[in-house]
Amino acid sequence: MTGEVIWTWAAEADLQKFFAECEDRQDGSGIHLLERIEKATELLLRFPYMAGLWHEPIRRLVIRRSFLGLFYVPERRGIIVIAVADLRQDPERLKLEVRSRLP
Repeated sequence: MTGEVIWTWAAEADLQKFFAECEDRQDGSGIHLLERIEKATELLLRFPYMAGLWHEPIRRLVIRRSFLGLFYVPERRGIIVIAVADLRQDPERLKLEVRSRLP
C-alpha cells in the first residue's frame, strides 16, 4: 500500500501526552518514543495488515519497548491513526474509548 499516515486530532493529543510523560522521566526518551512510532508507521504503510485485527475495523500494533498500542484503520489513502493508548488499562474501558474515536 502506498499512501500516507493520517493522524486524527485525538491520536495526536495522545502522542503529545506520552511524549511529555517520557520527557518528564528522562530527557531524550520522548524523542526515542517518536522514532519508534515513526518506524512503526512506515512499516504499516508497506504492510497495513501486519498488525492484528483488534475490533473490526481497528488494528492494534504494540510499540516496541513500551506499554503503548497504536490503533489504526487501513484505508486506500493510507493508514488512519485513531489512538495511541496505554495497554495496561482495563481492556473494556480501552475498547470503549478507542471505538468511540472511529470516524
